[in-house]
Parts: sequence; C-alpha cells; structure tokens
Amino acid sequence: MSAMTELRDALPAPGSPRFWRSLDELVADPSRRPLIAEAFPQLADIEPSLDRRGFLRLLGASIAFAGLAACSGPPPERIVPQVGGADDAPPETARYATALATGGDVVGVLVELRDGRPIKVDGNPRHPASHGGSDARMQASILDLWDPARSQAPRTNGAAASWSAFESDMATLRSRFASGGDGLRVLSGGIDSPTLARQRDALLARYPHACWHVHEPAAGRPTGTWPDLAKARVVVTLDADILGTLPGHVRHARDFAAGRADPAGMSRLYAIEPSPSLTGRNADHAWPVAAADIATIATALAAATGVDVAMPALDAATRERVDIIANDLRAHAGAGAVLAGPRVANDVHALVRAINDGLGNSGSVLRYLARDDQATDTTSALIEDMRAGRVDTLVILDANPVMTAPGFAAALPGVRRVAHLGRYRDETAEAAHWHLPALHPFETWSDLRSVEGTASIVQPIVAPLVDGRSAHDVIDLLLGDASDDPLARVRATWRALDDDAWTEALRTGVVDASFAPVSRPPSNVASVAGTPAMADARELEVVFRPDDHLWDGRHAHNAWLQELPRPVTTLAWENAAWLSPELARERGLRDGDMIRIESKGRSLDAPVLVVPGQAAGTITLTLGYGRRHGIAKGHGHDAYALRDGDGAWWSGDIRLTRLDGRSSLALTQAHQDMGRRDIVRSGTPDRPPAFPAPEPHASLYPEKPGGDYRWGMSIDLNACIGCNACTIACQAENNIPVVGRDEVARGRRMHWIRVDRYHEGAASAPRTYHQPVPCMHCEHAPCEVVCPVEATVHDREGLNLQVYNRCIGTRFCSNNCPYKVRRFNFLQYADFANESLKAMRNPEVTARARGVMEKCTYCVQRIQRAHIAADRDGQPIARDAVTTACQDACPTRAIVFGDRGDDASAVARASDSPRRYELLDELGTRPRTTYLAALRNPAPDWRDA
Repeated sequence: MSAMTELRDALPAPGSPRFWRSLDELVADPSRRPLIAEAFPQLADIEPSLDRRGFLRLLGASIAFAGLAACSGPPPERIVPQVGGADDAPPETARYATALATGGDVVGVLVELRDGRPIKVDGNPRHPASHGGSDARMQASILDLWDPARSQAPRTNGAAASWSAFESDMATLRSRFASGGDGLRVLSGGIDSPTLARQRDALLARYPHACWHVHEPAAGRPTGTWPDLAKARVVVTLDADILGTLPGHVRHARDFAAGRADPAGMSRLYAIEPSPSLTGRNADHAWPVAAADIATIATALAAATGVDVAMPALDAATRERVDIIANDLRAHAGAGAVLAGPRVANDVHALVRAINDGLGNSGSVLRYLARDDQATDTTSALIEDMRAGRVDTLVILDANPVMTAPGFAAALPGVRRVAHLGRYRDETAEAAHWHLPALHPFETWSDLRSVEGTASIVQPIVAPLVDGRSAHDVIDLLLGDASDDPLARVRATWRALDDDAWTEALRTGVVDASFAPVSRPPSNVASVAGTPAMADARELEVVFRPDDHLWDGRHAHNAWLQELPRPVTTLAWENAAWLSPELARERGLRDGDMIRIESKGRSLDAPVLVVPGQAAGTITLTLGYGRRHGIAKGHGHDAYALRDGDGAWWSGDIRLTRLDGRSSLALTQAHQDMGRRDIVRSGTPDRPPAFPAPEPHASLYPEKPGGDYRWGMSIDLNACIGCNACTIACQAENNIPVVGRDEVARGRRMHWIRVDRYHEGAASAPRTYHQPVPCMHCEHAPCEVVCPVEATVHDREGLNLQVYNRCIGTRFCSNNCPYKVRRFNFLQYADFANESLKAMRNPEVTARARGVMEKCTYCVQRIQRAHIAADRDGQPIARDAVTTACQDACPTRAIVFGDRGDDASAVARASDSPRRYELLDELGTRPRTTYLAALRNPAPDWRDA
C-alpha cells in the first residue's frame, strides 16, 4: 500500500485537529508527521557540496554590480516630489509619486529616496487603483532597479556594441521601409501607456503595411468589468482571482475587506474555480469545479436567475449548490456581482453580463470600462508569418516570446533582423541579433493608465543606472523622430495640461479627469453556443495559471519574489504539478513524486504537489519557471512547453504517468510550527468567537518600568487575505537578505514576518485562514531570560530589541521562543562588499553578519525617527503617526500599530474588540502583538461535499 493511500485512508481520523496546516498534520498517526514533529528543521546539516562561492552565485541579487551606486543621482529634468509627506522624515528623504506596470496591472506608487537613492516603494493613497495599498510585486520592484544582473550596454550577435551603431542600423532600416513598411513587425506587451499608444498609431500611419502585435501570455481576455466590492453583498467568481492576480486586485482587496468589516452587513463570497486561488482561499464557499465545467455552471446559474437559457442537466448536489447561489443573488438583487475571469470562454462572459443586467447589478455594483479597440495581431499570427517568410524585421519591446510563446523560437531564425529591448539578457535576447538594455520605470519619463481608467505620469526618480533606453526611444528611432528630450515626448501626449496642472499631476501621481469613459456593452446570450454538458469526472485536464509572484515569468529574475512562499502552496523557488488529494490517492502519488504529463504530442516532467481544494481531475501548472538564464536558471519546470500555441488556458485529453525518482520541494508550510495549540480562531456573524476577559494573575517576574509610550500591534485575521505584501515590505525596509532555494528547504529563510496558513474542514474543499506572524514583543519574553550576553533586551516602551554586536550566536533565544519568529544567519547571507546593494539598503538599519540572530523590531528606526522629530518640535509623538512597513504595505489594512497607552489610538481601539485574542496566551508571555479572530459568512443551507 502506498504512503498516499495510507494517508488518505486515515482521513478523517478521530482526534484530528479542527485547524490543520498540511495533509500530514490532518492525520492522527504520529508516524505520518515527521516534519511537523521537528520544530527546528533549520538545524539540519549543511551539505558539503554547497560552498560559499556557489551559494553567492545562486543569489543573483548579491553578485557584484561594481560602481552602480556611483551612477545614481537625480535626472536632468525637473521632477516634482510629493508635498505633505511624513513629518518625521529626515531632511535627506524625499517621496515621489509615479506608477508601475506589474504583471498586467498598473498601480500608483510612492517612491522614497534617501540621499537621492530610491530605497522603498509603497502604494499611492491618492491613486484609485491602490489607495495606498500594495502587493508583493510592487514592493519588490526596488530590487528590479538595483538588480546587478541587469543588462548594461547594447550587444549585437553576442558582442559588445553601442547605441550609435544601432541608430545607424535603424537609419538604414527606415530607408528600406519607406515604401510602406512591408515586413516590419513590432511585438510588445499590453499597451498601458497613452504615449506608447500614440507612438503605435504614428508608426502604423507611417508604415501602413507594418503590424504591431501584442503578447501577454498570462493576461487572458480583458474583462472590462470593475466591481465595487465594498458595496456588494454577494459576490460570485467564475475562475476570477479578483484578490490575487486580476488587474485591479490591490483595490479589490481593499474594497473586499471594507465590505466585510461590519459583521452585521458582511458580504458573502462564492469562488468557483478549478484550482485554488487567493480569492478561493478567502471565500466563504470555495467550490472546486473542473475548468471544462465552468461554462456549464455559468449556464445553470444564468437559467436559475431568470436568463433565457436552457438549464443543463446536473446531478442533485450540483443543482442544489446552483440554486443556493442563485437564491442568494436574487435576494440581494442590485447589490450582487457575478464575475468571470480572463481565462474563461467568451460564452461565460456573455452569460455573466446577462445575469448582472437581469439582477440590476450593472450600474450599481458593476461598471464597464471602455477598452482600447486598436486592432492588434495575435502572437500566433506573427509566428505563422515568420514561418512563411513574411517578416523581415522584428522589434521586440520588453517581452520574452522565445520562452513564453510556443513555436516562436523555432520560427525566429527565418527573420532577417531581430532587435530585443529588455532589462535582462534572457532567452529572447540570446536569440536576437540586437539586444538593447531597457530602462527601469524609475529611470525614464512615460505615462500609464490603470485598468479602471486613471492616468499617471511616470517621472524618472533617478538618473539611468545603465546605458539603456525606453520603448519610447526605440519607436522614435523607427519613426526617425529621435529626440534628446523624453520629457517633451510625454508632454506632447498631455498637451491639454498647462504648467500648473502638469506640476500637480507629478506631485499627486494622478492626472485629474483622466478616467476612461464608461461603456455599457449589451448582453447577448443569443451568441452562447448551446447548453454544455458536465465533463466526465474520470477525465483529466491540465490548467495553466500565472504564478502569484512571477506572473508569466517576467519577474523571475527577482530573488525576493522567487524566495517568497506562494500564498496557495507555500512553495518557493520552483513550481510543481498541483494534484487533488483524490487524484493523488487514486494514482498512489505524494508530494515530490515525479510524473509525466502528456497532451497533444507534447510532454512535461514535473514533481507532484498535493493541494487541498483542487478540483478532482484537474492538474494545475503555474507559468514562469524553467528559465535558462540568471538566478532563475534550473528552478522549476517550463509549463509553456505543454501549452498550445494559441495560449489556451486548459486542455483535456491528458495522460498522466508516474516516473521513477523524487524531487525535494522547497515547501515552507511546516516550518516554524507552533504545535497543536489554539493558534487561529474563527467564527461567523451569527456565532462570533467569544473570549473571556483575561483574569489577573500573579507573576514571579517583576513588572518592567513603563515609558511614555506602550507600542503594540493588532492584526485582523478577518481582513488578512494572505497576499504576502507585508513580507516583502519588511524585507525592503529592514535589509533582509536572500538565502537561496536550498536554505529555504532547510527552514532557514530570513523573513521577519511570515504568513502561516491553516485549513479547516475536509481536504477536498477546506476553508482557509491566513495569519501573519511577526515578533510578539512579549512583556514576559522567554527569549530574554536565556541569552547569556543580554543581546536580546527589553526597553522602557515595551520593545523586545536585538543588540547585534553583542550576539554570539548561541541560538538559545530561538529555542526558547514559542512563536518561532527569530532568524539566524547560518551563513554570510548579506553581501557587504557590493556597492549596488549598499545603495539599495535602508541606511537606518544595520546589515547583519554571519552568526547573528535577528527578528522583527516593530521598525524601531521609524519609532526613533518619530522621537527625534517630537523632541525637535517639543511635542509628543502624534497619535498613529508611527507606522510599520508591513502596515503601510497591507492592501486591506489588516495591520494597525501604535501606542496602546493611548485609548484613542487605532491599536487600543482594536484591543476593545470582542474578537481580540493573544497568541498562545496560556503561556503567560503577554505579547504586545494581538489578533482579531477571523469571520466567515457561510450560506445557511450550504452543505460541504
């Protein structure tokens, strides 16, 4: 009998916990929990094969980029800082508003500069797409700027070249294409820049026979729908990850949390999807459904809500769930939202629009956005033209189609001239005749429009760190309009803005009255192609989805994002084939077993990862791995190799074969386990969790003298969605190093705040809760009493501090910490010799050496900065003026920080909530970090499978 069979036979087991972190923990047999029983996997021996030289090579973000910091400084043009920033900011600090395009989305950001060096990125509170929130990709963008692996100068056919040589080549090209541009093609990602759209139109007007192709391998079909989740009382998603990967997810997360803040009017979320997403993990009801059946469920839901379509044949359990959802939507007509994701068929979008129109949701909770109707050829059409010899010159703008477009690499040798603009020498750069370094958005003038319509001016925060150009520059070279004034190019797009309006747009990061016009497309269910039948449950399908952090692979060079555990799987540095517990049991598979997936003549070998909440016959592969260059080389498996050339998101007719051998996965789910204690707590609006008031207890410890402030933190588990933005924000703020894939697998990642994940219920469709865990800053801290050199101490204001130059590395404090929040530098993870990393670091935070313990400090540098400003002004620190990095980054505002001694402060008000509880309060550590219990709002008649 296989291990997985034994495991499945043990589910559910008597005495199994209500909340569980992994399938191993759900099983009652202690022999099935070897990793859980090992509280300190980070104490494993270091493999002799890992030497320091190889380890540093792995960390691409720690390789020398000599002299980079010396290139930094302000751009020559006038840029405008934000006015009214933090009062306690040091004089050498400035904040500039700009915008970023990250993974098919556009968000407004504020960039903090210290001595002219960008060191921190946060959301822009004035921008409607972020409202000050952020995600992990936004937070990690600062590493993209300072990344030592960036291309630094042009290259032609693998040899060093110059921009003047490329300009001469373009002059020759313009002469040949003067008759109309036959054979000229441009390939770019989605065009979010009004200036680039204007240049595209000018290029196609100059060369009417040329074509501009758009390649977005992970974007899918634009939905054109903008929901107001703060108003919606019932939300139904059909494979739509509105909280994790869809454009606008930062704003949607904020609105979603707002709609659930009041238990009396708490919204309800149904997530219908083939594989779990961040949205499904936060749903009141996550319903795993095969991708092939999404259209059937949409048709049934439309019929049940009054749309004129035939009800498909359903089994009794499926029909019952459809009726429950439909009744809920009808009961909240005009206050509901049904949302279809970009990966579902056009018929599903037509049905969803008809449902929303019929229930009165359109115009109240939903608005429709006008899209750019400029015709663009598909990547598959470009590949066909390349094969037929119809492409003479191809200019690729910041895309990697050799890696992400099946069939592209084989067709590329037929193109006479290929020029690639990109920030890295990636797979496409290696295959191109010209590789041109691209500037980072913080180094150039541009503009961006978010999906909901708000435009922002992108201003250069720092002078270019490399000899690069922007996409605007390259298109101007094609047009023969090359200019040394990139600012004038962008201002030409915004001629309607006078000088005052232009300055205000730079200062605030928002161009007033720039919203896209609202369109109201008619619902057309007549186009729906018949009533689909439910797929055979025995048939397998493979589903492709963008990685939560790497997206389509464009962020694969970012070591912070590579090392950040994925919200759904807690896997780092690699991907795996997601299988349901049912399919794993049937095939006798367990985590790490190697399998081969075959589809339509293509195959892929990948390790298995058993994922609770996965649809029974669905295999999920995440995109963006299997790269052949940079720090991503050798990590994960290339899911594009199995994908159709037309970018299909799922495929049937799958063959699954078990292979010999296993792969050890870098899973963090069982690391830093706190034991079988009452860790996460939850309830419902009707039955909220109730905690008795703490009783006073006598203590053998003397009370520590109090200062003027009693700093503390409160984390609302009802608002936390598990996006991990807080983890990367903390990494950027506190100079936390990358350790590499092997060290992560040993439990040695250095993140000061981790996000634990707990499941409740059956493994087939569990309810999931996320819990950020920083240092608790205990008033009776177990770590302090065991340190032999007083390297961990308590200050008068309640902070548990670490004195790095005292620490001798005994690790007694880590052994004695019940919350497992201390991190030890087993190796020299930080690079002290690199000028580029010095430029990126926060100068207020010490970079730690090998043999030193570290942990969350409540961003003590910000507290001290506030003290200095208050002493200077002769005033106390203003209420709620001090914020932590994790608090600033959180898109849902789940984290609040402040003075617990001020009854009117946000953290003190949170302490008055009936949902408040202390983690491991039975130990008597009196933590300053407390939690608010999570709530779920289940439908009364819903029955779990």
